[in-house]
Amino acid sequence: MSGANDQPRTALLLVDIQDGFLHPTIWGPSRSNPAFETNIKSLIPTYRQLISSTTPPTKSSPHKIIHVAHASKSTVLPLYPSKPGFAFQSFAAPLPDELVITKNVNSAFIGTDLEQVLRTHFSGKPGKLWVVGLTTDHCVSTTVRMAGNLGVCDSSEGEKGEVILVEDAVACWKKTEAFPYGADVIHAVHVDSLREFASIAKTGEVVQLWRDLIAG
Repeated sequence: MSGANDQPRTALLLVDIQDGFLHPTIWGPSRSNPAFETNIKSLIPTYRQLISSTTPPTKSSPHKIIHVAHASKSTVLPLYPSKPGFAFQSFAAPLPDELVITKNVNSAFIGTDLEQVLRTHFSGKPGKLWVVGLTTDHCVSTTVRMAGNLGVCDSSEGEKGEVILVEDAVACWKKTEAFPYGADVIHAVHVDSLREFASIAKTGEVVQLWRDLIAG
């Protein structure tokens, strides 16, 4: 087992991985990143293993998983809370002891206690926040930008932490058939624009990093 005191404090933020995004037409005619589901299915269990490997009997783990759910204000959208689409997709469903934060705007920081949750978890030390989920150009982008601007990963003494966008564990949609840019272009442009606010990583390197931490 890895020593919890020897590990950086980190969090994995899973944004809006809900059944409502399985709707065949409402979000757009085509989606980017066909590997999204496969990559999320790799990230979540590995991170859970990391949490388990660093949780001593009397202390909490330095690693924390946080699920975000979007509660639409519009009753016609599948993410409205009373509709089946509000539920998390099965491969990303939270465990009973994992935190769920519900939002109703693009940013996971607005109208929620996410900022305080992260600052408390990082305990005044520089932390790492990995961000994955849906959609690249809306809630993921807004949340990453605010995480960077708020400095939620920075220490109480101003030492920089790190927000990390896992670029192949997010996805977005082409807007309409007539829209001139495809989903992959929208995805790539938004990922690149977020470099000002976050580091960019791929699933394979993140999973390997976590496995190395597990191995000690």
